[in-house]
Amino acid sequence: MSTPTTPGIRRQRIRRRVKVIVATFLVLLLLAGAAVWKFGPRYGVYLVPPSPAAYADAALGIMDGGYYTTGESWRTARAQAVADTRDAKSYAETIPALRRAVVVAGGHHSKVMDSGKGLDEAMPQRPLPTLRSAGGITTVVVPEQAVSDKAFKQTYADTLANGIASSRTATTCGWIVDLRHNHGGDMGPMLAGLSALLPDGNLVGFKDRSGTVVWETLEGGTVSQGGQVSMAVADAAKLSQPIAVLQGPDNGSSGEATVLAFRGLGHARSFGAPTAGYSSANQVRSLYDGTQILITTAVDVDRTGKTWNGGPVPPEQSADVDTAHKTAATWLNTQCHR
Repeated sequence: MSTPTTPGIRRQRIRRRVKVIVATFLVLLLLAGAAVWKFGPRYGVYLVPPSPAAYADAALGIMDGGYYTTGESWRTARAQAVADTRDAKSYAETIPALRRAVVVAGGHHSKVMDSGKGLDEAMPQRPLPTLRSAGGITTVVVPEQAVSDKAFKQTYADTLANGIASSRTATTCGWIVDLRHNHGGDMGPMLAGLSALLPDGNLVGFKDRSGTVVWETLEGGTVSQGGQVSMAVADAAKLSQPIAVLQGPDNGSSGEATVLAFRGLGHARSFGAPTAGYSSANQVRSLYDGTQILITTAVDVDRTGKTWNGGPVPPEQSADVDTAHKTAATWLNTQCHR
Protein backbone atom coordinates (compact mmCIF):
# COMPACT_ATOMS: atom_id res chain seq x y z
CA MET A 1 0.00 0.00 0.00
CA SER A 2 1.44 3.38 -1.06
CA THR A 3 1.70 6.38 1.23
CA PRO A 4 1.38 10.09 0.29
CA THR A 5 4.60 11.70 -0.79
CA THR A 6 5.99 14.67 1.14
CA PRO A 7 4.74 17.18 -1.51
CA GLY A 8 1.30 15.54 -1.33
CA ILE A 9 1.16 15.93 2.45
CA ARG A 10 2.15 19.57 2.12
CA ARG A 11 -0.62 20.22 -0.40
CA GLN A 12 -3.18 18.61 1.93
CA ARG A 13 -2.02 20.78 4.83
CA ILE A 14 -2.20 23.93 2.68
CA ARG A 15 -5.74 23.03 1.57
CA ARG A 16 -6.81 22.49 5.18
CA ARG A 17 -5.30 25.83 6.20
CA VAL A 18 -7.02 27.61 3.32
CA LYS A 19 -10.33 26.04 4.30
CA VAL A 20 -9.87 27.14 7.93
CA ILE A 21 -8.96 30.67 6.84
CA VAL A 22 -11.95 30.90 4.47
CA ALA A 23 -14.32 29.49 7.09
CA THR A 24 -13.01 31.91 9.71
CA PHE A 25 -13.37 34.82 7.29
CA LEU A 26 -16.96 33.84 6.47
CA VAL A 27 -17.84 33.58 10.17
CA LEU A 28 -16.32 36.98 10.86
CA LEU A 29 -18.14 38.42 7.86
CA LEU A 30 -21.45 37.04 9.09
CA LEU A 31 -20.83 38.40 12.60
CA ALA A 32 -19.89 41.80 11.19
CA GLY A 33 -22.98 41.81 9.02
CA ALA A 34 -25.17 40.90 11.99
CA ALA A 35 -23.60 43.69 14.04
CA VAL A 36 -24.16 46.22 11.25
CA TRP A 37 -27.73 45.01 10.82
CA LYS A 38 -28.46 45.41 14.54
CA PHE A 39 -26.42 48.48 15.52
CA GLY A 40 -25.53 50.18 12.24
CA PRO A 41 -28.75 52.19 11.88
CA ARG A 42 -27.95 54.03 15.12
CA TYR A 43 -24.83 55.36 13.38
CA GLY A 44 -26.31 55.92 9.92
CA VAL A 45 -25.05 52.62 8.44
CA TYR A 46 -27.55 50.40 6.61
CA LEU A 47 -27.27 47.14 4.67
CA VAL A 48 -30.71 47.64 3.08
CA PRO A 49 -33.27 50.46 3.24
CA PRO A 50 -35.13 50.17 6.57
CA SER A 51 -38.87 49.80 6.84
CA PRO A 52 -40.68 52.79 8.40
CA ALA A 53 -40.90 50.92 11.71
CA ALA A 54 -37.18 50.11 11.60
CA TYR A 55 -36.46 53.72 10.66
CA ALA A 56 -38.34 54.85 13.76
CA ASP A 57 -36.54 52.27 15.89
CA ALA A 58 -33.18 53.63 14.70
CA ALA A 59 -34.31 57.15 15.64
CA LEU A 60 -35.38 56.00 19.09
CA GLY A 61 -32.04 54.25 19.50
CA ILE A 62 -30.33 57.60 18.94
CA MET A 63 -32.68 59.23 21.43
CA ASP A 64 -31.77 56.61 24.05
CA GLY A 65 -28.54 58.57 24.47
CA GLY A 66 -30.45 61.69 25.52
CA TYR A 67 -29.79 63.47 28.81
CA TYR A 68 -33.28 62.77 30.24
CA THR A 69 -33.68 59.08 29.37
CA THR A 70 -33.08 57.52 32.78
CA GLY A 71 -36.60 57.81 34.18
CA GLU A 72 -40.10 56.46 33.71
CA SER A 73 -41.10 59.42 31.51
CA TRP A 74 -38.77 58.28 28.75
CA ARG A 75 -39.76 54.62 29.02
CA THR A 76 -43.39 55.63 28.64
CA ALA A 77 -42.70 58.04 25.77
CA ARG A 78 -40.54 55.49 23.98
CA ALA A 79 -43.17 52.77 24.20
CA GLN A 80 -45.78 55.20 22.89
CA ALA A 81 -43.55 56.16 19.95
CA VAL A 82 -43.04 52.49 19.08
CA ALA A 83 -46.81 51.94 19.13
CA ASP A 84 -47.45 55.08 17.08
CA THR A 85 -44.96 54.12 14.33
CA ARG A 86 -45.49 50.36 14.18
CA ASP A 87 -47.89 50.53 11.21
CA ALA A 88 -46.43 53.59 9.47
CA LYS A 89 -46.42 53.34 5.69
CA SER A 90 -43.65 55.89 5.10
CA TYR A 91 -40.80 57.60 6.92
CA ALA A 92 -42.76 60.85 6.91
CA GLU A 93 -45.57 59.23 8.88
CA THR A 94 -43.17 58.48 11.75
CA ILE A 95 -41.95 62.06 12.18
CA PRO A 96 -44.76 63.45 14.41
CA ALA A 97 -44.31 60.62 16.92
CA LEU A 98 -40.51 61.01 16.82
CA ARG A 99 -40.81 64.74 17.45
CA ARG A 100 -42.93 64.09 20.52
CA ALA A 101 -40.42 61.54 21.78
CA VAL A 102 -37.24 63.59 21.23
CA VAL A 103 -38.42 66.38 23.52
CA VAL A 104 -38.83 63.85 26.35
CA ALA A 105 -35.44 62.27 25.68
CA GLY A 106 -33.44 65.47 25.30
CA GLY A 107 -35.57 68.36 26.50
CA HIS A 108 -36.54 71.49 24.60
CA HIS A 109 -33.10 71.88 23.00
CA SER A 110 -33.63 68.65 21.05
CA LYS A 111 -35.49 68.29 17.78
CA VAL A 112 -36.05 66.27 14.63
CA MET A 113 -35.15 68.50 11.70
CA ASP A 114 -37.25 68.70 8.56
CA SER A 115 -36.21 66.07 6.01
CA GLY A 116 -33.33 67.29 3.87
CA LYS A 117 -32.83 70.37 6.05
CA GLY A 118 -29.66 70.32 8.12
CA LEU A 119 -28.10 72.93 10.37
CA ASP A 120 -26.57 74.85 7.46
CA GLU A 121 -30.03 75.33 5.98
CA ALA A 122 -31.67 76.03 9.35
CA MET A 123 -29.15 78.84 10.06
CA PRO A 124 -28.18 79.95 6.53
CA GLN A 125 -26.50 83.28 7.28
CA ARG A 126 -22.71 83.48 7.41
CA PRO A 127 -21.95 86.59 9.48
CA LEU A 128 -18.38 87.30 10.52
CA PRO A 129 -17.29 88.98 13.75
CA THR A 130 -16.91 92.76 13.72
CA LEU A 131 -14.92 95.10 15.96
CA ARG A 132 -15.19 98.81 16.67
CA SER A 133 -13.02 100.94 18.98
CA ALA A 134 -14.12 104.22 20.56
CA GLY A 135 -13.04 106.04 23.71
CA GLY A 136 -10.54 103.36 24.68
CA ILE A 137 -13.20 100.61 24.56
CA THR A 138 -13.36 98.01 21.81
CA THR A 139 -16.67 96.28 21.13
CA VAL A 140 -16.35 92.76 19.73
CA VAL A 141 -19.56 91.50 18.10
CA VAL A 142 -19.54 87.69 18.13
CA PRO A 143 -22.29 86.29 15.86
CA GLU A 144 -23.57 82.73 15.63
CA GLN A 145 -21.36 80.18 13.87
CA ALA A 146 -23.50 77.37 12.48
CA VAL A 147 -21.70 76.68 9.20
CA SER A 148 -20.17 73.23 8.73
CA ASP A 149 -17.59 74.41 6.19
CA LYS A 150 -14.16 74.08 7.85
CA ALA A 151 -12.57 76.86 5.83
CA PHE A 152 -15.28 79.30 6.89
CA LYS A 153 -14.91 78.26 10.53
CA GLN A 154 -11.21 79.06 10.35
CA THR A 155 -11.93 82.38 8.65
CA TYR A 156 -14.41 83.22 11.41
CA ALA A 157 -11.89 82.42 14.18
CA ASP A 158 -9.03 84.25 12.46
CA THR A 159 -11.21 87.32 11.81
CA LEU A 160 -12.02 87.51 15.50
CA ALA A 161 -8.46 86.84 16.73
CA ASN A 162 -6.82 89.18 14.23
CA GLY A 163 -9.36 91.90 14.97
CA ILE A 164 -8.58 91.73 18.70
CA ALA A 165 -4.84 91.80 17.97
CA SER A 166 -5.26 94.85 15.73
CA SER A 167 -7.33 96.65 18.37
CA ARG A 168 -4.85 96.31 21.25
CA THR A 169 -3.37 99.79 20.86
CA ALA A 170 -6.76 101.50 20.64
CA THR A 171 -8.13 99.59 23.63
CA THR A 172 -6.79 101.59 26.54
CA CYS A 173 -9.71 100.85 28.87
CA GLY A 174 -11.42 97.52 28.22
CA TRP A 175 -13.46 95.22 26.00
CA ILE A 176 -17.15 94.64 25.36
CA VAL A 177 -17.95 91.16 24.04
CA ASP A 178 -21.40 91.38 22.46
CA LEU A 179 -23.17 88.00 22.34
CA ARG A 180 -26.74 89.34 22.45
CA HIS A 181 -27.71 87.95 19.05
CA ASN A 182 -25.54 84.84 19.01
CA HIS A 183 -27.95 81.91 18.53
CA GLY A 184 -25.21 79.28 18.77
CA GLY A 185 -23.59 76.76 16.46
CA ASP A 186 -19.97 75.66 16.80
CA MET A 187 -18.36 77.29 19.81
CA GLY A 188 -14.82 76.26 18.82
CA PRO A 189 -14.27 79.19 16.41
CA MET A 190 -15.87 81.61 18.90
CA LEU A 191 -13.63 80.61 21.81
CA ALA A 192 -10.47 80.33 19.71
CA GLY A 193 -11.12 83.78 18.26
CA LEU A 194 -11.61 85.19 21.78
CA SER A 195 -8.59 83.34 23.19
CA ALA A 196 -6.58 86.50 23.91
CA LEU A 197 -9.36 87.59 26.30
CA LEU A 198 -9.61 84.23 28.08
CA PRO A 199 -7.17 82.51 30.46
CA ASP A 200 -5.71 79.13 29.59
CA GLY A 201 -7.35 76.14 31.27
CA ASN A 202 -10.96 75.05 31.62
CA LEU A 203 -13.43 77.37 29.89
CA VAL A 204 -16.80 75.62 30.10
CA GLY A 205 -17.80 72.03 30.82
CA PHE A 206 -20.51 69.65 29.66
CA LYS A 207 -21.93 67.21 32.22
CA ASP A 208 -23.65 64.07 30.93
CA ARG A 209 -26.40 62.16 32.69
CA SER A 210 -23.86 60.02 34.56
CA GLY A 211 -22.26 63.14 36.04
CA THR A 212 -19.10 63.00 33.95
CA VAL A 213 -17.87 66.46 32.88
CA VAL A 214 -15.95 66.99 29.64
CA TRP A 215 -14.20 70.37 29.54
CA GLU A 216 -13.66 72.77 26.69
CA THR A 217 -10.09 73.90 27.38
CA LEU A 218 -7.78 76.60 26.09
CA GLU A 219 -4.01 76.58 25.63
CA GLY A 220 -2.62 79.63 23.89
CA GLY A 221 -4.81 79.97 20.80
CA THR A 222 -5.91 76.32 20.72
CA VAL A 223 -9.32 75.18 21.93
CA SER A 224 -9.79 71.48 22.68
CA GLN A 225 -12.54 69.24 24.02
CA GLY A 226 -11.71 65.89 25.57
CA GLY A 227 -8.17 66.15 24.23
CA GLN A 228 -9.33 66.73 20.64
CA VAL A 229 -8.52 70.09 19.04
CA SER A 230 -11.69 71.99 18.11
CA MET A 231 -10.10 75.10 16.59
CA ALA A 232 -6.80 76.97 16.72
CA VAL A 233 -5.59 80.47 15.88
CA ALA A 234 -2.16 82.06 16.11
CA ASP A 235 -1.10 82.33 19.73
CA ALA A 236 -1.24 85.87 21.11
CA ALA A 237 -0.36 87.49 24.42
CA LYS A 238 -3.21 87.44 26.91
CA LEU A 239 -5.02 90.68 27.71
CA SER A 240 -5.88 91.49 31.32
CA GLN A 241 -8.12 94.54 30.84
CA PRO A 242 -11.68 94.46 32.19
CA ILE A 243 -14.29 92.74 30.03
CA ALA A 244 -18.03 93.37 29.82
CA VAL A 245 -20.12 90.61 28.26
CA LEU A 246 -23.50 91.49 26.71
CA GLN A 247 -26.25 88.86 26.70
CA GLY A 248 -29.99 88.58 26.13
CA PRO A 249 -32.92 86.35 25.18
CA ASP A 250 -31.65 85.89 21.60
CA ASN A 251 -28.44 84.44 22.99
CA GLY A 252 -28.67 80.61 22.90
CA SER A 253 -26.92 77.25 22.90
CA SER A 254 -23.16 77.56 22.29
CA GLY A 255 -23.67 81.32 22.47
CA GLU A 256 -24.72 80.76 26.07
CA ALA A 257 -21.71 78.51 26.63
CA THR A 258 -19.50 81.35 25.37
CA VAL A 259 -21.14 83.64 27.94
CA LEU A 260 -20.29 81.06 30.60
CA ALA A 261 -16.66 80.93 29.45
CA PHE A 262 -16.29 84.39 31.06
CA ARG A 263 -18.04 83.44 34.33
CA GLY A 264 -15.82 83.30 37.39
CA LEU A 265 -13.25 85.74 36.00
CA GLY A 266 -12.58 88.56 38.44
CA HIS A 267 -12.14 91.16 35.69
CA ALA A 268 -15.28 90.22 33.69
CA ARG A 269 -18.95 91.07 34.23
CA SER A 270 -22.08 90.28 32.19
CA PHE A 271 -24.87 92.75 31.39
CA GLY A 272 -28.33 92.45 29.86
CA ALA A 273 -31.11 89.91 30.35
CA PRO A 274 -31.37 86.14 30.87
CA THR A 275 -30.33 84.06 27.88
CA ALA A 276 -32.67 81.90 25.78
CA GLY A 277 -32.37 78.84 28.02
CA TYR A 278 -30.49 76.30 25.87
CA SER A 279 -27.40 75.93 28.06
CA SER A 280 -26.77 72.35 27.01
CA ALA A 281 -24.80 70.35 24.46
CA ASN A 282 -26.28 68.49 21.50
CA GLN A 283 -25.17 65.73 19.20
CA VAL A 284 -26.32 65.71 15.58
CA ARG A 285 -27.15 62.30 14.09
CA SER A 286 -28.59 61.41 10.69
CA LEU A 287 -31.28 58.90 9.74
CA TYR A 288 -31.41 56.84 6.55
CA ASP A 289 -33.08 59.56 4.44
CA GLY A 290 -30.82 62.35 5.70
CA THR A 291 -33.20 63.64 8.35
CA GLN A 292 -31.14 64.93 11.27
CA ILE A 293 -31.81 64.50 14.98
CA LEU A 294 -30.42 67.00 17.46
CA ILE A 295 -30.32 65.29 20.83
CA THR A 296 -29.17 66.91 24.08
CA THR A 297 -26.63 64.71 25.85
CA ALA A 298 -25.13 67.09 28.44
CA VAL A 299 -25.74 70.34 30.31
CA ASP A 300 -23.36 73.28 30.72
CA VAL A 301 -21.06 73.75 33.70
CA ASP A 302 -19.10 76.97 34.29
CA ARG A 303 -15.54 77.17 35.62
CA THR A 304 -16.81 77.63 39.19
CA GLY A 305 -18.51 74.22 39.01
CA LYS A 306 -22.05 75.57 38.77
CA THR A 307 -24.34 73.40 36.62
CA TRP A 308 -26.87 75.32 34.52
CA ASN A 309 -29.19 72.37 33.73
CA GLY A 310 -30.07 73.58 30.25
CA GLY A 311 -31.87 76.68 31.51
CA PRO A 312 -31.42 80.44 31.05
CA VAL A 313 -28.23 82.11 32.25
CA PRO A 314 -29.02 85.34 34.12
CA PRO A 315 -26.70 88.35 33.74
CA GLU A 316 -24.53 89.43 36.62
CA GLN A 317 -25.98 92.91 36.22
CA SER A 318 -29.46 93.37 34.76
CA ALA A 319 -29.84 95.98 32.03
CA ASP A 320 -32.20 96.73 29.19
CA VAL A 321 -30.93 94.64 26.28
CA ASP A 322 -31.04 97.56 23.84
CA THR A 323 -29.06 99.87 26.13
CA ALA A 324 -26.82 97.26 27.74
CA HIS A 325 -23.86 98.49 25.70
CA LYS A 326 -24.05 101.93 27.34
CA THR A 327 -24.39 100.36 30.81
CA ALA A 328 -21.38 98.14 30.14
CA ALA A 329 -19.27 101.06 28.91
CA THR A 330 -20.09 103.02 32.06
CA TRP A 331 -18.94 100.09 34.20
CA LEU A 332 -15.73 99.67 32.18
CA ASN A 333 -14.84 103.31 32.71
CA THR A 334 -14.97 102.73 36.47
CA GLN A 335 -12.74 99.67 36.22
CA CYS A 336 -10.05 100.50 33.72
CA HIS A 337 -6.63 101.95 34.45
CA ARG A 338 -5.64 104.03 31.46
